[in-house]
Amino acid sequence: MNIGIFLQTIIGGIGIGSLYALVALGYSMVYRSMGLVNFAQGSIYMVGTYFGIIWYAGMVMGLHVPYPIALLVGILLNACLGVLLERIFRPLAKLDLMFMLLGTIGLGFVLDNLFVIIFGAEGFAVRSPLPNAPIVVLGIRILPQMLLLIGGSALLMVGLQVFLKRTRSGKAMRASAMDHDIASAMGIPVNRMNALTLAIGSGLAAAAGILAAPIVYVNPAMGSAVGLKGFAAAILGGLGSIPGAIAGGLVFGVLEAVSAGYISSSYTRGIAFLVMVIVLMVKPSGIVGEVTVEKV
Repeated sequence: MNIGIFLQTIIGGIGIGSLYALVALGYSMVYRSMGLVNFAQGSIYMVGTYFGIIWYAGMVMGLHVPYPIALLVGILLNACLGVLLERIFRPLAKLDLMFMLLGTIGLGFVLDNLFVIIFGAEGFAVRSPLPNAPIVVLGIRILPQMLLLIGGSALLMVGLQVFLKRTRSGKAMRASAMDHDIASAMGIPVNRMNALTLAIGSGLAAAAGILAAPIVYVNPAMGSAVGLKGFAAAILGGLGSIPGAIAGGLVFGVLEAVSAGYISSSYTRGIAFLVMVIVLMVKPSGIVGEVTVEKV
């Protein structure tokens, strides 16, 4: 086995795993706070990607906004979308699981088709804001954009943990997610905390899409596969667990990269999902552990 190629494959897996982890965080945060399985998360990821990239690509009045500003704008716009979606999800969270799933899946279809109508179904490639020449370290060739995806995702994940543990709003979000009734009795606005949770989850999904856009192909259908893998990553790590979503995303990405590099790209999805099923058979609560949420 060529060690250089193996390490390069692992780094690529960590990169795509970082993308899955950011999307998985949206699933876990919403489930933890509202008891809702949001199958529209993949579509929210797609919408957030467009919200940022259209400015960078000059699709709005021909304006070519610098990439960092486009990233920030996309995150903020998608966070606003998350706040609006909380009003839709609020009644869904009180319904049976089947109606909950149908509602979020239907919302995803609405968003996907709306963006097909607005931007067309073809999609487009996005130029990288960084040089296209790979960085070579000890024989390992890494795209600068991949390093940006890994580094940016790591900063966002660490920032989320610091926010949840150190800030007043973060502690209120955790208290609200732990027990709605007690949090409400203590004066914490539960619905506002849910809206903040959806805003953060949507913003993270947008960041994932914009950071990965120069590596993947941007189109209105891009959210379906990523949304499914993000959900699988959340389940693998333990649905409702923030560290679990991160661990599950990274594990899923590495499994996918290794299976594509050493077995066959045709079996990439199947092998990754097979390993996920085996892990869950051994430890049903996931790698870190599932958070049990009672709906109110």
